[in-house]
Amino acid sequence: MSRIAITAFSGWNDAGEAATGVIEHLLEVWPSRPVGAVDAEEFIDFQVNRPEIRTTEDGTRVIDWPDTRLHLITPPQGPEIVAVIGPEPSLHWKRFCDEVLEQLQLLAVTSVISLGALLADSPHSRPLPVSAQVETVPAQGTGQEQYSGPIGVPTILARRTASAGLPTTSAWVQVPHYVSQNSSPKAVLGLMREVQEVVTAPIPLDELVEDAEAWERGVDELARTDEDVAEYVRRLEQAQDAAGLPEASGDAIAKEFEQFLRRRRGQE
Repeated sequence: MSRIAITAFSGWNDAGEAATGVIEHLLEVWPSRPVGAVDAEEFIDFQVNRPEIRTTEDGTRVIDWPDTRLHLITPPQGPEIVAVIGPEPSLHWKRFCDEVLEQLQLLAVTSVISLGALLADSPHSRPLPVSAQVETVPAQGTGQEQYSGPIGVPTILARRTASAGLPTTSAWVQVPHYVSQNSSPKAVLGLMREVQEVVTAPIPLDELVEDAEAWERGVDELARTDEDVAEYVRRLEQAQDAAGLPEASGDAIAKEFEQFLRRRRGQE
């Protein structure tokens, strides 16, 4: 039977904890068991991602290390899922990606979905944009404007798995930067719908939908109590509605955000 790997890493690539939130949700709704791990010792800066100590039910004190963990999730139908979740490593990214790839191959994974989330000028009141693309080797442009700039482990790993012959799709959701300090169930939901495209079994989403609606209501309340935030959200909505027009350009939105920040600083 074919197996799908879904990967997510906390940190810079996980705005609103959206990418890791997908895997955490799948682990909650379907049976799973651990099937592997990448030891944190060589790859993680423990001053950035510290180990944690806790007491188990039988009173034993244990240390949890920030390893990258692999879980085999068994949906009620369709292919099994190998979930890869952990903090983005601080060191030796090439070796880290090779180690993850080796474990995926040992687990007979046949395709990969790489998840990520980035902060963006997206209004919380509209569907959060999700972009998905198939990784190709060698990498090919689509004819549209291509991103150039810093990247993280999700991109490196996706290119590595594609180079190894595993069909790989990268999916990213845009998270409103003005509410980035908390987890965003609406962003999780956006990525989850992309995952549902390749997972045969219907993913239980009722609780997640309720959380997303509550999150949106909470941000609505924030906007009602802060006129600067409300005005900025209105401008983002107008820009999204007029997508493709000159006033909806990234430069125009960036200028609006700069004005918003200046007004905020002037009130402090």
